Order: sequence, then C-alpha cells, then structure tokens
Amino acid sequence: MFRNYYHCLVAGLPEFFLDETELSFSLSEFKDVLASELHQSDYKLVQSIFLPYDNMNLLNVLQENYDNFNKLGNYSLEQIENELTEDAENILPSYMYKFVEMYKDENISTIKSWENIITEMYYEHIQNNIKNKFLVEWFDYKLNLENLLSAINCRKYNIDKEKQIVGNNFVAKSILNSNSKDFGLEVDIPYISQLISLSEKSNVLAKEREIDKMKWEKIEELSLFEYFSIEIILAYLLKLNIAYRWLELDFDTGKQMLEQIISNIKSSYEFPKEFSVNERKK
Repeated sequence: MFRNYYHCLVAGLPEFFLDETELSFSLSEFKDVLASELHQSDYKLVQSIFLPYDNMNLLNVLQENYDNFNKLGNYSLEQIENELTEDAENILPSYMYKFVEMYKDENISTIKSWENIITEMYYEHIQNNIKNKFLVEWFDYKLNLENLLSAINCRKYNIDKEKQIVGNNFVAKSILNSNSKDFGLEVDIPYISQLISLSEKSNVLAKEREIDKMKWEKIEELSLFEYFSIEIILAYLLKLNIAYRWLELDFDTGKQMLEQIISNIKSSYEFPKEFSVNERKK
C-alpha cells in the first residue's frame, strides 16, 4: 500500500512551538501548516482529530451559544450556520446532519445529553470511515478509557450509567451489564485497576496528569518505529492536544509540560542511520 513520507516536516517538528519566554506557535497555526504540507488524504486524518471541536461548535450554534465557538474546528461559524439553511452545501460529515435532524425533532426523547449523543455519532463515524490503523487503535483506546472513567464516576456519585456511556462495543456493554468492581474487564483491559486507583485520589489535577500520562504512553506505543510517516505526525498532534489542554487548565503547569514534551520529542527523533532528511520519498 502506497504511503506518503514527510522527511523535512517531521525533522522540523520540535522547532515550531517554544522560544525562551513564550509560546511562539499556536495549535491552530500548526493545523494550517499541516493543511499546506500534507497530502489531501492524510490531512483528512488530521481533520478527524479536530472534529470534536466541530461537534461542540455545531451544538453551540443550535443552542444559540456563540460565545464558546472554538476556532480549532474544521469549519467556520459561517459554514456551520449555512449548513443549517436551505442553501446547505453538504460539506459537513454526514453524522452531523443526522444529529441536527434528531436535535430538531420534538418527538425524539433520549436519556443522554446532546453532547454525549453527538460524541457517540462521532465515534461511529470514525469506526466506519477511518482506515488508518494508528488512528483506529487510538480512537478505540480513547473511547474505552473515557467510558471507563465515566462509569467509575457514575458508580462513585450514584449516576445512571446509561446516560453517560458512549457507543456499544464490548467495553460499553460490559460496563452497562456488570456490577463488579472492574466491570468484568480485568482480563481484557489491563489498565482498569489503575483507573480505579486513580478515582480514589482527591487531587483533581494530579488525577488528570496521570490520565494524560496514560494517553501519552499509548500514543508512544502505537507510533513506535514510525519515523517520517503520517502516523508520527498524527502522534505528535495528539500529544500537542494534551499539552495545550493543560495550558488552559493551568498555564504554568501546561507550559512546563509542553517544554518537557518538546524536549522528549527532540530526544526521541534519533533516526536509524539508513534514514536521512534528504532521502528520496518512498
């Protein structure tokens, strides 16, 4: 199967983001760079990572909440608004139109929040449309991790699990059908005990750091032995999403984390000798 390789782009990745005093490059700007540098089919994979921002933007537009529009989405406010009119150009993913119909249907009643409904549709879209092995495995891990965290919190605060669990894979079904401490998943999900232990921590930021550390390590695992391919760029982007989220949670902590991430990325790019930035693309 033909693959695109991005030697110069990958070699320059660590240089984008920090100078000695402040952030010098935003996630939005990096996304624009990828739009201009990547093959169209590979950039569509990048867009799939940013679709959750579009999900929330669409929901906010439907609820006439324009103050929280996030520019990291793939579609502008004007584009989303236009897709809700008779002049729609059908530029959004199909699940978004399905969601809009459901949202506007007064006869539909559901126990889940609209946010959880569109998130569920998003994961279904990913499962049906994304063929990249790295992203498929990442989204599967992310869905299971988030469902397990939700289930543990539901049990802790006596909340109905059915309102919070997204999707219907075997992990989701096990969560809904089991009352055991590990939801019957200890064999299939080896990190379940770690999540249960984390739920007992009272320090929220410490808990969040540990969860993001788990995500980081999974990204590292899935992108192992990738060098100049789209997978390493996607992995880099996922890590940056984690770092930039921390900048919003706690700027000082986020900046320290981003500096550490960039440092780790620099040290990890010790390519095998047979690779070269000037090597001909395969």
